[in-house]
Amino acid sequence: MRRNLFINILLSLFFAFYSCNSDNISNDSFYTFTGETVASFCENNPDCSIFSRIINETDTYSLLSSYGHYTCFVPTDSAFAIYFKDKGITYDDLTLDDKKTIIYNHVIKGVTTEYTSLLFQEGALPETSMNDRYIVISYGASQGAQLIYINKNSLIINKDNQVHNGVVHIVDRVVEPSVIYLNAVLQSHSEFSLFSQALESTNMQDSIQLIYDETYHNPFPGGLTYITDEGGTTQSYTVPDKKKYGYTIFAETDDVFKAAGIETLAQLVAFASKYYGTEDMNDYTSRNNPLNKFISYHILDRQMSTNSLVYSGACTSATAQDKRYEYYETMLNLRIMEIKGGNQINTQKNGSYVAIDEGNSNLDAINGFVHTLKNIMVYDENVMQNDVLNKRIRFDAYAIPPQLTNNNIRWQNINDNRMSITTDYCEPYFVMNDASVLRMIANNYYHDYQADEILIYGWYDFTLRMPPVPPGTYEIRLGYMAESWRGIAQIFIDGQIIGIPKDLSIAGTSPDVGWVSDASTADNGVENDKMMRNRGYMKGPNSIWSLGNGGENLRQQSQSLRIIVGTFTFQDYAPHYFRVKNVEREMAPFHLDYLEYVPVSYLDIEGID
Repeated sequence: MRRNLFINILLSLFFAFYSCNSDNISNDSFYTFTGETVASFCENNPDCSIFSRIINETDTYSLLSSYGHYTCFVPTDSAFAIYFKDKGITYDDLTLDDKKTIIYNHVIKGVTTEYTSLLFQEGALPETSMNDRYIVISYGASQGAQLIYINKNSLIINKDNQVHNGVVHIVDRVVEPSVIYLNAVLQSHSEFSLFSQALESTNMQDSIQLIYDETYHNPFPGGLTYITDEGGTTQSYTVPDKKKYGYTIFAETDDVFKAAGIETLAQLVAFASKYYGTEDMNDYTSRNNPLNKFISYHILDRQMSTNSLVYSGACTSATAQDKRYEYYETMLNLRIMEIKGGNQINTQKNGSYVAIDEGNSNLDAINGFVHTLKNIMVYDENVMQNDVLNKRIRFDAYAIPPQLTNNNIRWQNINDNRMSITTDYCEPYFVMNDASVLRMIANNYYHDYQADEILIYGWYDFTLRMPPVPPGTYEIRLGYMAESWRGIAQIFIDGQIIGIPKDLSIAGTSPDVGWVSDASTADNGVENDKMMRNRGYMKGPNSIWSLGNGGENLRQQSQSLRIIVGTFTFQDYAPHYFRVKNVEREMAPFHLDYLEYVPVSYLDIEGID
């Protein structure tokens, strides 16, 4: 049913007064600006009549006509003809729930952004669809022209139609997210037959079946909690209304195995035993079995597309592109992997690494992704301990709890999109007492690692489970931003109290810290670094970038500091716990940004990054 033209006129007048990102179009833009909303665009396009009909019959017309940042992938009528034929149904067979699912699969309701093709990159779009599923972008070429696909199957045939409340891309196939689990995705791709067989033999597929934590409920009406900051200002913070699980599998193809002389499960078991021992050789389901360990090291308990494995936000300087990296704990007990910029896994000093085949990755399942490896990945104790992980290991606080990744919280609260969580949301990775109050905020102009930070208020007592590292002696550091309103807190490592309470309000230029600009020294800060270390402090890293002050690294910022917590010897692989307790006043927050492990043997060659 066509809507009254008068409604569209009113909407046009409304949006003329209330601008959004969609209205700021440069003169050289290739966008088609239609002067319509998502809903009216579909209604007025004769090639999209079926999608428009579904919009009307599901009462989503008002939603897609309202102010917002919508990205809509609209199938043509021809696309629906293919869809109905493939499923052996007609339009009349669709239930109301079917129709709602179709709409929600094609629409992203952005917080601050609509996704034009200029923002696309190989992998998943940052925000999920209204059906809570990631939309995957991939590229192809035909006769020299670039092709853009949605979920590997739907080709965009008309892109970047700018409307008042977002952008519309027209596609030649109905967008259907996967409804199968990760093991079924592997089974559906014949090139993974051996890996799939190994996964099934170990029963590890049983460990990657969860989708939602059905016991979680948001206790805050409207999904908002109201937090008063140190200045007495009360603001609203969004609290997630669900808790999702997610997984990522890195898998070798049969051809990769064959190149290493591995063509049968028995040969794969023999290969795995070289790295993981021979315990419980006849029981593939034992977590001590070498095949089980081999498969476990290929699985992460968080859902990540290839473009979300490593930070790639605005706070990355041109000189530090090759210094981007992340550390993730795998499902192999207490073993981590390193992923560097360019999606290089476990890069060795000789330059070798495990590579990802981008073109055959981002295979989506109902609760995760499968990525294809170009060579075999193992946790080689000697290589990992003495090479790959024999360096400074820096990790952002947001990178530790998988819940923050699986529920699209990490890297998604830029531009002060304020978020918070319940005190038990991230257990057992981030444990807090009930007196803790969290503000989770981010801004590209903050002097923070990866632009985000966690502020903990109240009479807090929290514990962050740090990544397990190989046995050895390490210096542990806390990176933070000193501010006058920060508080005083006692730090513990693995339950042991460490020194006296730390005052995070002390300025870097205070004599107690001794920060001096490198440009003000004759030796580029070398002696100043030594003096600061004697006081238990370090400057911020040279390789961490902020857009603040016109663009600068943290080493240039006097408030960006690192506290040297202490030196610790670990005899075995084990998780380690960073605990902090408020010892001063309720409204003086703790600034949780990033932590570092540094092998003491590495200190003399570490450098300023």
